[in-house]
Amino acid sequence: MKSAISKKILNIFFILIIGGIGGVLADQFLVPYLSSGNRTTIINPTKEITIVENVAIQEAIDKVKSSLVAIHSYQNKNLINQGTGFFITSDGLLITSDNLISSRATQYLVFRNGNSSAATLVKRDLKNNIALFQIEDGNLPVVSMAGLEDLHLGERVILVGAELVSAHLSEFVNLGIIRSIGQQTLTLNLSEESSLADGSPLINIKGEVIGLNLVDNQGLLKTVPTDKIKEFVGF
Repeated sequence: MKSAISKKILNIFFILIIGGIGGVLADQFLVPYLSSGNRTTIINPTKEITIVENVAIQEAIDKVKSSLVAIHSYQNKNLINQGTGFFITSDGLLITSDNLISSRATQYLVFRNGNSSAATLVKRDLKNNIALFQIEDGNLPVVSMAGLEDLHLGERVILVGAELVSAHLSEFVNLGIIRSIGQQTLTLNLSEESSLADGSPLINIKGEVIGLNLVDNQGLLKTVPTDKIKEFVGF
């Protein structure tokens, strides 16, 4: 009697084990197979646009390079000051820093494309330290300018300067962001010790000039917004 009961218990236990294994196998293989024909997979397409900052910066620099000049002031043949300038009209008006002006200067020369031209001082803004020069030429490449209303805190900006190296114009850059925006000056997070950057343009990522960079004797950088340049020139 006990033997018969034990056999029944073993049979039941064996059936339960087989049933459990069968259920697992069915769940893992049979059900997915049967339902695969009716299953719908939804794919949401996404479009990711990546802006490579280095490329954007290079394109911005390329837009202003042809408008840059190196400016030297001389007393007879002796170099007194040097800096950068940029054309604002195609007939030869260019903007630079008033720091380049000297009472001792007898001549101002502008260097571009391997050539030099005599420059005439048109007028000065002593308050904002801006100088306007004129050279005798035409069809010159000019910069485009953006105003204060186009600026944003934290915006990426680029200082682009020019210097004369072995009788050829060479550009140099410095990168930063706008820390504060004022009616008189823009505050940046960059410094520029080279006096060659004096009179250089500050541009945005679009290649638009947003200010004039001024470098003092201590190497401190100050940027005058283009609104002051337009007011000075009469644009």
